[in-house]
Amino acid sequence: MFSFNSIYKAYKSCRKNKRNTINALEFEKDVLQNLWNLENELNSKSYKIGKSICFLASSPKLREVFASDFRDRVVHHLLVPHLEGFYEPKFIYDVYNNRKNRGIHLAIKRAQKFSKSNSYYLQLDIKGFFYSLDKNILFLKIFNDLKNSNINFKDEIIWLSNKIIYHDPTKNFTFRGDISKLKLLPPHKTLFKVPKHRGLPIGNLTSQFFANLYMNSFDNFLKRYLKVKCYLRYVDDFVIFENSMEKLLYLKKEIEKYLLNELDLKLRDDFKLKKVNDGLDFLGYIVRPEYILVRKRVVNNYKQKKAIWLNKFEKNRGFSYEEFKKFQSIQASFKGHLKFANSNRLLHKVGLIDDEKFIPKLT
Repeated sequence: MFSFNSIYKAYKSCRKNKRNTINALEFEKDVLQNLWNLENELNSKSYKIGKSICFLASSPKLREVFASDFRDRVVHHLLVPHLEGFYEPKFIYDVYNNRKNRGIHLAIKRAQKFSKSNSYYLQLDIKGFFYSLDKNILFLKIFNDLKNSNINFKDEIIWLSNKIIYHDPTKNFTFRGDISKLKLLPPHKTLFKVPKHRGLPIGNLTSQFFANLYMNSFDNFLKRYLKVKCYLRYVDDFVIFENSMEKLLYLKKEIEKYLLNELDLKLRDDFKLKKVNDGLDFLGYIVRPEYILVRKRVVNNYKQKKAIWLNKFEKNRGFSYEEFKKFQSIQASFKGHLKFANSNRLLHKVGLIDDEKFIPKLT
């Protein structure tokens, strides 16, 4: 598992979307030496996790992000495929975040299919999900699952999982931005305030996978024990479809008990129990049995970004090539989001920045 070839493969996977970041460029200055150092540290069990970068993301709402150093991200890309190989066959079909051949669009399509055959839906999510995960419960799941298995490198996987799960990024970080804004976060939504046995940093590949692993027993409880047929989950946002409102209320009570007793988690108070014809607000779309619309917030966010870029264009009398490419990426993402919905007219109404006058001339 900790061979140079394996670490090099993890490095190539890691750099796909991070190659032009400062940390990635620093790592690549002496890439072979850095990879050899990682190999030696991992094999000798002397590997130590480095400094994280902490910042606040504001969209769609204020949240705290801890981004690992590029070197540590390489290690994440080394570990997760081994865990995926073991756990993917144990995951239910209808979990759509951070999995191959899943994602938001497939989740929306599945939600629409369920809405066509049911009258009601129950939508729930977990209070302060990533900050509430119990590290002891998580690690014991991995340890107990792997200790008697035939998986290759199980001792190495258990050791490295332990190292990452129990690492406290608040002990070694650099903050980017206005650190005083941390005070705006409620205590249950920051790693600085939650108990030290709780919480995983948002922004790491391992955290995304560990979240699915943590919730796997819950998914199977719904499907195998409660016999729920029409259920899907994206991180901590999950929806159940039924033809009986009373059945959904019963399921909510069973869910609350299981989450509290088995996973030490609590539901948010503001759940939704509605008719499917009222529309399901899910993952940036409004899903109804016969059509799908884009959520207003998604459209307004794009309009706001577009206005900022147009103001910058007028002020600077043009875009640099890098600025233009960056906005093109934002615009392409928005167009891709609209294509999946019944929103053809909306694209023309909102408008795109694609006139030739905006394209910078390369000299």
